[in-house]
Amino acid sequence: MQRLITLALPIVATSFMQMAFNLSDMFWLSRLSDGSVAAAGTAGLFLWLSMAFILIGRMGAEIGVSQKMGEGNVEAAKKYAQNAFVIAAVLGVAYGAAMIAFHRPLIGSFGIEEAQVVLEAEQYLVFTALAFPFFFVHHVITGVFNGFGNTRLPFYINSFGLGINIAITPVFIFVLEMGIIGAAIATVIAQVINLSLKLWALQHYSGRPFEDFNFLAKPQREYVKQIFRWSTPVAVESGLFTLLFMVVSWRIADFGYGALAAQRVGSQVESLSWMMAVGFASAVTAFMGQNFGAKKYGRLRQGYKISIAAMAIYGVFVTAVLFFFARPLIGIFLSDPASVAIGATYLRVFALTQILSCMEGVAVGAFRGKGLTIKPTIVSVTSNVLRVILAYALAETALGLDGIWIGIAISVTVRNIWLLAWYQLDVRKSPKVDEAPGAAP
Repeated sequence: MQRLITLALPIVATSFMQMAFNLSDMFWLSRLSDGSVAAAGTAGLFLWLSMAFILIGRMGAEIGVSQKMGEGNVEAAKKYAQNAFVIAAVLGVAYGAAMIAFHRPLIGSFGIEEAQVVLEAEQYLVFTALAFPFFFVHHVITGVFNGFGNTRLPFYINSFGLGINIAITPVFIFVLEMGIIGAAIATVIAQVINLSLKLWALQHYSGRPFEDFNFLAKPQREYVKQIFRWSTPVAVESGLFTLLFMVVSWRIADFGYGALAAQRVGSQVESLSWMMAVGFASAVTAFMGQNFGAKKYGRLRQGYKISIAAMAIYGVFVTAVLFFFARPLIGIFLSDPASVAIGATYLRVFALTQILSCMEGVAVGAFRGKGLTIKPTIVSVTSNVLRVILAYALAETALGLDGIWIGIAISVTVRNIWLLAWYQLDVRKSPKVDEAPGAAP
């Protein structure tokens, strides 16, 4: 399906750019110390938590714009986009202010004993919180363009912003001698540039979705309610995932900041798969939304099969890379031999989950494109509760820290199989032929 590939490639490429930035950021921080990596990883959990609130606006924009464009109702698509924009702006300011106001108790909840690591984590969280309003809004604009079917422009802008971030981060860290604060300031600058370009594109780019766009449009109750109906399950899923992961991180912290650093590095290297899965899921959401709105059920089925096959093949590749090159990959970012050994074990355990995890991303995107966001949420929340139970239980055995990795991997596999099976059941109940003529773009 050429249309699906056209939608997917720019989003997936953006995910790879984001992964490159994350790895670059970690590399430069590791030149300071393994403690700085642990500090950024701890504060980064609250950046990760922000995605729960970002997704409220972004999913509202992607689903609303894609479905209404599929129906041919451009005016309704624009109203969903405008309402999502306002929601994102308000939530971005509120979340950023909360992080600044409560940074000490938030970082303190991890019980890290090393004072320097705690100080750097607090500094990193406060300064990156300044970027949240820009971060929230530019994600919504990305969702608008994705829903419209133009995934290339967000890719170009995101790539430029991430490129700027990668280039200036070492300058702020080392040349200006600002340390971990410099990494955070570089992120803020990149987010401002990213948003500025997207605001211009939404108003002036020749391939923009709408002729006019009111950034200060008064929120409309019916659109806001529908946005929250679609996005609340996704936001709850993302938020609970991060919160429950924080609970697991508290247990990881009991094994020292070296374990936290290893987990931080391992999860970012592992993003070789999950960033790809998230990016592909966004493309599938847009594709499914457009064709679902146009009642092109045959294309839904064909697009899903092609996507599953593509992600399964990619999952095999990632599995091999993470399993056989675990130690050298971790060694790029960490210097302490004990931390490297911990990180290598982490990667080898999670390598075994990659194929199903990549395939699961397709099912998530397919559910969301149809507006069925509650089902992935049920699966995710349940499996993440299982993750905490297994991680804590196995950590008390002779496995120790390795038990945490194994417990998480088991819960991930349960989630993968459950969600893939549930979507197959949903497909069997769906119409097999087009109900009415439509013109999905």
